[in-house]
Amino acid sequence: MNFFTWVYIFLFFFGIFFLTIFMFLHYRNRYRLFSSPAFTKHYSVSFLVPAYNEQNSLVETIEAIVNIDYPTDKKEIIIINDGSKDNTKEIALELVKKYSNVKLLDKTNSGKANSLNEALKKATGELIAVVDADSYPQKDALLKMIGHFDDSSVGAVTSRVLVKNKPNWLGKFQVMDYSIIAWTRKLLDFVDSVYVTNGPLSMYRTALVKKLGGFDPKNLTEDIEITWHILSEGYKTRMSYDAIVYTTVPEDFKTWVKQRVRWNLGGLQTVQKYGWAMFQKGAFGHFVIPYVTASFIFAIIGFILFFRYIWIKGSYNFFSWYYSLQGYPFWRYFDYTVSFTLLLFLGICFFVLAIWYYNLGFRNSETGNKSVIKIVAYSFFYRSLYVIPLIIAIYKLARGDIRWYTK
Repeated sequence: MNFFTWVYIFLFFFGIFFLTIFMFLHYRNRYRLFSSPAFTKHYSVSFLVPAYNEQNSLVETIEAIVNIDYPTDKKEIIIINDGSKDNTKEIALELVKKYSNVKLLDKTNSGKANSLNEALKKATGELIAVVDADSYPQKDALLKMIGHFDDSSVGAVTSRVLVKNKPNWLGKFQVMDYSIIAWTRKLLDFVDSVYVTNGPLSMYRTALVKKLGGFDPKNLTEDIEITWHILSEGYKTRMSYDAIVYTTVPEDFKTWVKQRVRWNLGGLQTVQKYGWAMFQKGAFGHFVIPYVTASFIFAIIGFILFFRYIWIKGSYNFFSWYYSLQGYPFWRYFDYTVSFTLLLFLGICFFVLAIWYYNLGFRNSETGNKSVIKIVAYSFFYRSLYVIPLIIAIYKLARGDIRWYTK
């Protein structure tokens, strides 16, 4: 059995291993997916809405927050205009005039994390809720999340993000993608391993975030970094699967790549920063960090193996095309040894489990049942595109090119 065969077997084994864990978590907790603890107290909440050139979506976002089912005197809404070059500031001023609990923090451009930190100094709520300026929480979202904070060990709670715009093939694939991301995150909730509190709508204990020094302005994904910081301090993070927020996603491939490059850069930065906690500090060190780190490593290995396969097969087909036209039986060169059979078996098991897993996720989300053809297209076509922003992110990280990449 050669080296590359062992690598393939290793990748398939761990893929099957993680899929089995998630399937088990689903089976064990399938009746608790949509349950959230009832709230017993109306905590005061400060909504922080960082905005940079968001003139087209800011009004709808603020009105969605204003209309959330929660006492008005318990809601404070702070719009942070991060040096926008469009009419965001003027629109924000109109919203301040229209709603008594809406405030504007106007500042020079310095990034999302710094904007949140500036607003954190002025926030008066016991909890802060971060909402992206192109996201729209459902009316009952807050009530589905806030009950988690009755547990003093909970430091942050996140929501389920759904796609608002889906005009083309990319948008439709992102609907499926966000469904799987949310469902997987909820399964991780059952083992205290929610490692991302998403930007469209997440809540935090104000005092805890201040104690931790706020959001890290050096990290391109401040939502991932603050979550890992909270977990590293021994606090829990939760997800309310029934708390829904809609967000605007990229509508063209170039913008999609930029967004995912930022996600990958921030994720890699976070792994570097908290690598010291590997195999320490409970579920965070024993599962979250190894799982995320392995995901990056396996993706790179898969990318290398894929191009190795293309190179070998390409060369083979190039030099053998003449004989193929003569009807030569090239299947005879497949050597059905024990190692090849094992590899084939593990590969089939992995892909069947993956399709089954995705199907379960879609059935437990707003997307509903999907045909096998659509699931296969999502699995083999769309998911394979993930490697493009990852490779770009690794290249930029190696060069020290850490800049904000927006949608």
